[in-house]
Amino acid sequence: MTAVIRPEQGRMLPLPGRTATELVSAAEGGHDVTVRRVVIPPERPSVTPRGPHVHPDCTEVMLVLAGSGEFTAGDRSWPAGPGDVIVVSPGQPHRTRNTGPDDLVLCCVFPVPELVTVEDPP
Repeated sequence: MTAVIRPEQGRMLPLPGRTATELVSAAEGGHDVTVRRVVIPPERPSVTPRGPHVHPDCTEVMLVLAGSGEFTAGDRSWPAGPGDVIVVSPGQPHRTRNTGPDDLVLCCVFPVPELVTVEDPP
């Protein structure tokens, strides 16, 4: 189905240390991909940032829309900023943090209709 989805039409997800809105998925319009808009605020001492996690069954592609951050996979880290695309292989422990003074805004795409499994790495 072809559609234009506005940000306010998405479903808010309770993810730690960030605001995530699921805009496209099987649950959100019957699509065969999942797209989320994720906002990671600047780090504050009183808030525990999200740790590494894994999507064991699918690739994740992140497009940095605004802000500055750091992407970590395994024992490597890279700076990330507007226009950068991050590709995460299935099963790769990874983490994205905000390293700047403004919100880090990402568009996250998963080639599955429902992102069911997200795990902490072993």
